[in-house]
Amino acid sequence: MTQQQLSSPEAVAKWLQDNPEGRDRKVAEFFFQEGTRYKQRKYWSAAAKSFGESAIRYPGPHVLDEYVTSNLKMLGEIRGQRGGTQLGVNGDMNNAMGQYQSALAADEILHSLSPEEATRVRKNIECLKRYLHTQEVHRDCQPMKFYGLTP
Repeated sequence: MTQQQLSSPEAVAKWLQDNPEGRDRKVAEFFFQEGTRYKQRKYWSAAAKSFGESAIRYPGPHVLDEYVTSNLKMLGEIRGQRGGTQLGVNGDMNNAMGQYQSALAADEILHSLSPEEATRVRKNIECLKRYLHTQEVHRDCQPMKFYGLTP
């Protein structure tokens, strides 16, 4: 998989169907564990890179969820350092929505998200759709909080 394909639910679902055992599962697991360590230390850039490396090797729903969360937190930090500019917000949110949709597509095949996790991912998708449609930030939208945007 490529990084760009991680935002395509169809590409993720097809990859998982074509590679049920995955590719480089040990390497994917190594990068997932590395991402988890970076996440614990709030090193969002390194966490996003590690989760992304894991996801291109095995795009399971949990790693995709961790990847999009770390990406949003990293982008939020960058955005904050640049004075909270609105440039690129729609693109970032559209990309995040695709990655959340990919996590659900992966779960349709792997059935590894708990009902609560799947509900949370669906809620994240819906709030991003709402934002992209209205350009209004709702305070209950977790991805927007990760990104550093709150009403």
